[in-house]
Amino acid sequence: MNLSQLRYFVAAAELENLSLAAARLQIAQSAVSRQIRLLEAELGVALLDRVGRGVVLTEAGRTLLDRSRSLLDDVSQIKAEIADRARLPIGRLRIGANPSFGHVLFPRLAERCWKTQPNIRLHLVTDLTMPLQDWLRRGMLDLAIIAFPERDGDFVATPLTKEGIYLISPPSLDPKLGPECTMRAVAKLPLLLPGLPNRERLGYERLAALKGHSLTCGIESDSLSVLKRLAQRGLGHMMLPYVAVAEDRMEPFWKVARVKGLSVERDIVRSPRRPMTKTMEVVFDMIVQEVALLRTARLIR
Repeated sequence: MNLSQLRYFVAAAELENLSLAAARLQIAQSAVSRQIRLLEAELGVALLDRVGRGVVLTEAGRTLLDRSRSLLDDVSQIKAEIADRARLPIGRLRIGANPSFGHVLFPRLAERCWKTQPNIRLHLVTDLTMPLQDWLRRGMLDLAIIAFPERDGDFVATPLTKEGIYLISPPSLDPKLGPECTMRAVAKLPLLLPGLPNRERLGYERLAALKGHSLTCGIESDSLSVLKRLAQRGLGHMMLPYVAVAEDRMEPFWKVARVKGLSVERDIVRSPRRPMTKTMEVVFDMIVQEVALLRTARLIR
């Protein structure tokens, strides 16, 4: 068993097709097939079942896929750490962020990295805080930008930004509250929010409770795009940082009112078990610079 065989197997398993795997690896399909057959012969089990023009994992194949991904990630990390000793920013960096923030930050970050650090490959993920933290613990992310951070010994956290929270309404449900409103006014409205126990939802609920109010949630969704579509249909209002809708052009413009006295903090977090490499330092600095530009452009308020 060698690393090349594992790479071929992972590609075939992920794409469920030997031809597509060969195209990804830029080698002949016959080479992929041969190496996977050798791997199966060495292990004494079938790893892939051929179905039509594709392949599917066997039980043994699923086990090997999980272990192979972890092993290949470790090899990539070793390479990055060795290169880091030469102070060369190189390799893949996996970064996560909440959807409301990542959909604005990530395209800018990727463009800056592509222009200035061509040897760095970014893998960008958007999800809610709890999944991002889980992926950090499991070594599936290198950095994450999370909202409503809490003290957690599993992570090293660096404050990144603090933003106001806004009531965001479609024109058809304009509550006509002006540029700023109170939590009392928000509590009377039907809201569209992430489901419990997600950190973002808990953050909103706790902030409301501190003001002596409870939120009325009509429909829950953990997808930002779904929440927006629900709002556009007139099914409720959203509570989000302004950056979540700052670049939207799907509606004549959202009606936004800052909720007085409410804000959300974001941290950049990483696992202390993974050393801070030169690549991480470079991208970390890029994130800070892009956030400063977003604030100057009034996309973060």
